[in-house]
Amino acid sequence: MNLKKRLYPVFFLIALFIITNVASGVKEINPVPLLTIEGLGNGYSTPAVTSDRIVVTGEREGKGYLFSYDFNGTLLWKTEYGNEWSANYPGSRASPTVIDSMIYTCSGMGDIACFNAKNGQKQWAVNMIRDLHGVNAVFGYSTQVVVERDKIYCLPGGPDTNIACLNRFTGKIIWKSAGDGETPGYTAPLFFRHHERNLMVAFSELAMIGLDAGTGELLWTYDLSIKGDAPCNSPIYSEGFLYMVAGGGNGAAKFELSQDGTQLKKIWSNDEFNTCFGGFIMIDNFLYGSSKSKPLWMGVDALTGKNVDSLLFKTGSIVQAGEGLVIYSQTGGIGLVRINQGKMILDRSFKITRGTKEHFSHPLLAGGRLYIRHGDALLVYDYQQLAKL
Repeated sequence: MNLKKRLYPVFFLIALFIITNVASGVKEINPVPLLTIEGLGNGYSTPAVTSDRIVVTGEREGKGYLFSYDFNGTLLWKTEYGNEWSANYPGSRASPTVIDSMIYTCSGMGDIACFNAKNGQKQWAVNMIRDLHGVNAVFGYSTQVVVERDKIYCLPGGPDTNIACLNRFTGKIIWKSAGDGETPGYTAPLFFRHHERNLMVAFSELAMIGLDAGTGELLWTYDLSIKGDAPCNSPIYSEGFLYMVAGGGNGAAKFELSQDGTQLKKIWSNDEFNTCFGGFIMIDNFLYGSSKSKPLWMGVDALTGKNVDSLLFKTGSIVQAGEGLVIYSQTGGIGLVRINQGKMILDRSFKITRGTKEHFSHPLLAGGRLYIRHGDALLVYDYQQLAKL
């Protein structure tokens, strides 16, 4: 084969990219961040934003640190929260959780800690392996602790304390569940009210499991042992239905819950909608997320499970922005997307060039600002300004 023939596929892809962008009216912009914070260390966690501060975690030389900044980027305090993951893909995983005057962190090594939000002073700490008999996942504990009133929930993944409910003021165990005995998945559990029952849905390495949120009683298990990706996306509950997207090998599915919450009935499945760990969202009756198997984003009809639209953009993570979307690719591209009944229109895009290592963090919109974490750096943009450039 001569050189010209070998280059045909390259020319085709370049032409397709140009045609797609011109036809859809994509505007390449070069915005200047309102704020750039550097020196966070290794990390993939999204920050938490309150009314007066930014809280974010990072790893330096095997230790995890919690940073608190004001909105001008001034460091208010920094405190160590325990050993952090420094093996494969080193860095902080779970985002901090801020409730009232307390901040909760979870390290990749299983250290759960509670801090005073004003000064960073540690209130209590529990290690999921040492204290709760947990078994760590292949890429480290990555699940943000979830707070419900006076309780916090965590996923140690051990044979006897697979899932645990703790007092959020003391760290003492309220209840523990053996679950399915597997090591944990990589996403936070979902809590919701279904008829007269408070339910919790969590992922282990090879299953989606449903529990009574008040007692920890295991109600059902949905097998994911096709051994595709370990589940990384929190499910979505809406009007008696549960939506799951569990990566390559498992894809997406919709389930109907029985009235008492003890049984699942599959309504549809979609193997092509196979977001790995970028999350997915639901707006009206449509689901949006990226494809792992193809370099595109998908709109799926939540009623039927049928693909409605696709958008050529590298796979990554997603956040809702009013009536639209912000998508962040694993190659550093940011896209501002308009949506209409499952259809997606890419309006503007730009590239993240500051920061370090992989573009795995999820974007965050808070107070009209877009927060993008890229390893050592946190970039903050005025979202309304982006839409006007």
